[in-house]
Amino acid sequence: MIPRRIHRILNVILACCVFGFLVIFIKIPSAVEKHADDTAPVLTEKEWQVINQETSKNTKIPYESPANSTIANWKFKSPDRSGSISGADIVENLKLLNENFDVLNIDKFGGLENVERVLVVQVHNRPNYLEVIIDSMRKTVGIEKTLLVFSHDINVAPINEMIRNITFARVYQIFYPYNNQLFPDVFPGNNPRDCKEKMSEAAAEEAGCDNWKQHDKYGNYRLVQLTQIKHHWWWKMNFVIDGIVEKFKMPNPWILLLEEDHMLSPDALHVLDLIVDNKVTYCPTCEIITLGIYLKTNSKYGKDIANLGVHPWYASKHNMGWALQKDTWNKIKGCASMFCNWDDYNWDWSVLQVTAKCLPARFKTIFAKSPRVFHIGDCGVHTHRCEVHRALEATIQLFEQNKNELFPKAMTVTDVSRRSLKPPKENGGWGDQRDRDLCMLNVSPLSKIAASNYSTVLMPLLNSKVRLDSDDGL
Repeated sequence: MIPRRIHRILNVILACCVFGFLVIFIKIPSAVEKHADDTAPVLTEKEWQVINQETSKNTKIPYESPANSTIANWKFKSPDRSGSISGADIVENLKLLNENFDVLNIDKFGGLENVERVLVVQVHNRPNYLEVIIDSMRKTVGIEKTLLVFSHDINVAPINEMIRNITFARVYQIFYPYNNQLFPDVFPGNNPRDCKEKMSEAAAEEAGCDNWKQHDKYGNYRLVQLTQIKHHWWWKMNFVIDGIVEKFKMPNPWILLLEEDHMLSPDALHVLDLIVDNKVTYCPTCEIITLGIYLKTNSKYGKDIANLGVHPWYASKHNMGWALQKDTWNKIKGCASMFCNWDDYNWDWSVLQVTAKCLPARFKTIFAKSPRVFHIGDCGVHTHRCEVHRALEATIQLFEQNKNELFPKAMTVTDVSRRSLKPPKENGGWGDQRDRDLCMLNVSPLSKIAASNYSTVLMPLLNSKVRLDSDDGL
């Protein structure tokens, strides 16, 4: 198996570097199964409730499951036996593992050369929500023809176990290398010498914090939990295109973008296929297909179940369950400087600025007027007072009420608009030059790190040392 070969190479060349453990813990299910009692504890219902409560509060401390699920508890040896490893080495080795993941279930469904649909899920640490979207995927007709990509910004044992247990489709798992779990005390994590979010510039200068000049247009300093979302999204998209679609010579698949708190209808892929097959008729110039929109009421869901709309793409309306192809992404990527320097921690509003100010014409989207992707995340980054499972129960009931109308044989465009809404001003949260530099670094996620090629503000990250236990580990 590829991960075992990499493991041997890492043992010889890198002397069991930081992510050698991931080869066993994440990439090789059989190794985990043999030691399930040690690495994949079964959580009680009470423990699951604690997870949801903590993640819904947007706490700065990520959930840490028992038994070696986080980097803080792992034991490693350094390449030079000095007891530490550089940030650059950590990133390089995680990139190596990302690029050589042993795709799950290809023995059952075949390779990736003929896959025409890729579902990409951005994952943090809300396992109950992730369990729902995985279950909805399992029930989606045609899922066996797809590739599922799960992109993580944190390593959590129960989440990895869920993904390893998927048997209904091909699976590829990747990890964002510049994440806050791996670098908790240096940028991009919470460097103790950085300014607090709400400090005034005068107070920050007096305190002498390192980034006192690097606030956003509203005077706020970077907030780690928010900046990582945009970083992760941007890196993930570039890796999926360069490291998966290009690498495996996939036939220009449609890439459906999802998040861990989304849910698919049973006919989501059926509708996507209908739109793709008839796009020349519906809207030949549309480059985006949107399966999820935000309804004020579900009263017309059954009536609109076979209806489509064609509008200019707008972030707050068409950022859920949207699909695009490689050529469309490369247009966005070509405007990387605008995306990375726009003072907005939201990836979707940043993409909107690209479409409005960098591209020759705004993207247009075909969207399902009765959505096939729903947001069930009652608790999240911006919502703290919430009723867990309320949206999930409502969505399940909606599918049940309209089960006889799902899977339409044909669809019709009934809503056409040429009105392009004006993009809003920046939301801020992206004024630190280090975030902008790291964003540009992630334009090419497969490139080898060369510290001398980047701004000195990234040196603390690349040259940082993680203290390792030289007496324990692989």
